[in-house]
Amino acid sequence: MTVGAKRRPYVLILAINPFSGRGHATRQAKRASAYFSRAGISIIEVQGQDLFDFRKKFVDALNNQSVIGVVAVGGDGFVHELIQHVVSRDLPLGVIPCGTGNDFARSLGIYSLSFRQQVELIAQSKPQVIDLGRVDQRWFAAILSTGFDALVNEKANQMRWPKGRMKYNIAMVQKLVSLKADPYRIRMDQEEIEVDATLITVANGSSYGGGMKICPAASLDDGLFDVMILGKVSRFELLRVFPKVYRGNHVGHPTVSFYRCREIEIRGSGSSVADGEPMGELPLTAQCVSSVLKVWAA
Repeated sequence: MTVGAKRRPYVLILAINPFSGRGHATRQAKRASAYFSRAGISIIEVQGQDLFDFRKKFVDALNNQSVIGVVAVGGDGFVHELIQHVVSRDLPLGVIPCGTGNDFARSLGIYSLSFRQQVELIAQSKPQVIDLGRVDQRWFAAILSTGFDALVNEKANQMRWPKGRMKYNIAMVQKLVSLKADPYRIRMDQEEIEVDATLITVANGSSYGGGMKICPAASLDDGLFDVMILGKVSRFELLRVFPKVYRGNHVGHPTVSFYRCREIEIRGSGSSVADGEPMGELPLTAQCVSSVLKVWAA
């Protein structure tokens, strides 16, 4: 909905993660609030002392009948939390990226925009619709993975320093000692395979880990997951190939396989993560649900 409609008050929830970016999210939220106010848009600011405090305040704000959109000021994990609430309410979501990886914002084309362009996009354009992934009743926006990558994510989430993509690089090096291929049975729609894999990535968006183009052909609106399976690989070979992932140049490597599907079932051992958040132990089944989330995207 474009700003200027007079039939209904234009009210946005500005959902803020004060822990994102060492205060960067708080500063960006102040700038965003000032911009929206000048544009004649009413703002409800919501932040909490912890997740449970935020969740209660956020749900209360969502009950305001005048709210017609939510703006996330934070990172991928924060977006992951918000989509659990906005999808059922059919509310569009905007993102002002302030997190560590910001991969959902990258997939939306927002990350490369200036702050001014980000808020203008929300204030002046119509939302688009995109797909989401779903495991049981839980949504994910960008990428779900298991295997070595889940171990790296868990390690990165424990690290306070450094910030950005370097956190994932250091976590990967620290976890190389645990590198191994595990047996999996994977069903993708009607196709079933058994494989020894180092990691499995189920992509709705194209990147993770702060811009790694793990599935460069993935699209947010094609109704399909892109699945990447990394087979058995040595530590040396992983380190050699790893830099290519940032450009998507790992495509074609003999240990890398790509598939597309609407539904995937992964059986094996180990944990999984999505949008950098823990998703539980295997086995799991994920579906790509078409056109389920409204977003402001470049």
